[in-house]
Amino acid sequence: MICRSVYYRNFRNIAEQKIEFSPETNLILGPNAQGKTNALEGMYLCAQGRSHRTIHEREFIKFGEVFAEVGLTYQDAQRDNQLAIRYKGGRKGCQKNGVTLRKMSEFIGNFRAVLFTPEHLSIVKEGPALRRNFMDSALSQLSAGYVSSLQIYNRALIQRNKLLLSAQKGEVSNIEPLAEVWSLQLAKEGAYLSAQREAYINTLDEIVKMVFADMTGGREIPSVTYGGRKEEAEFQALLTANLDREIRAGTTLYGIHKDDLNLTINEKEARSFASQGQQRSLALAMKLAEGELSKKETGEYPVFLLDDILSELDATRKAYILSGIRGRQVILTACEDLSASLPGSCNIIRCEDGKYQSNL
Repeated sequence: MICRSVYYRNFRNIAEQKIEFSPETNLILGPNAQGKTNALEGMYLCAQGRSHRTIHEREFIKFGEVFAEVGLTYQDAQRDNQLAIRYKGGRKGCQKNGVTLRKMSEFIGNFRAVLFTPEHLSIVKEGPALRRNFMDSALSQLSAGYVSSLQIYNRALIQRNKLLLSAQKGEVSNIEPLAEVWSLQLAKEGAYLSAQREAYINTLDEIVKMVFADMTGGREIPSVTYGGRKEEAEFQALLTANLDREIRAGTTLYGIHKDDLNLTINEKEARSFASQGQQRSLALAMKLAEGELSKKETGEYPVFLLDDILSELDATRKAYILSGIRGRQVILTACEDLSASLPGSCNIIRCEDGKYQSNL
């Protein structure tokens, strides 16, 4: 899969720009706070339908404007395609090849990208939310069914949490019948989502082991496992049996929104016992494995988006990730000219105050 170009209008600090990309390596170069990350964020919106930086979509719209839009042209195995996403008045609209899409599940996953930011280096040592996001982001680009199910689950979770909070405050009583409605929906979708997560992580683990062994010379053995899978009846039983406890807490305490991954190196918990270098190696292996698994499932490599990640790595890990992305389309940002160390021919895109100049 190749991203040919991206068009921005009123997006963040970008008034109106079109950036064209090489099918090999592309370096967006410039000082901090000029718009390098904004350019990658717009591209990732076209892959994921949401930002990796904020949940507040109003922030996309340039100050003083009333709308923002991003259009992306990409090539897959069949043809050239165009995607567009537009934000106006608190609403989001999406198109593919000029046709309006009614559901986000029809939009997400057409253009596939692996995003790697400095925050992803903390996937091992930080809390479970980052690891859940890792699973959801990867699976959403591979399965429209996963996107739809996750949306249904999250809507039901919001409604159930509102009900529990109202009961906690004494605003409603006898919530069991309505709580059961939401619990049934959470149990049904949770069973499907947890099965998808388990299957994905089982395959990812095999690739992580190979990548990590290659990176470290085979001296250490990592493991990435998921233990959250349950059948629908199991989820339902947990939600029913613990309703009083959840009313006291004012929130839903059980379900796939509480999931985590078990990450180990040599059978020891990586979060507690691994060195920072080991943790970063495992994070790198997981992101590279995400790209390999996307290729395995779809037949094409995704586009790799690296946001100032190389500045965070030592020479050994930097060399490995550059080797690992050879032969793929890569779009990365940096404050310094790294073109001499990058694989293949490099298209340099200079960035200053939301304006971009390519050498293509």
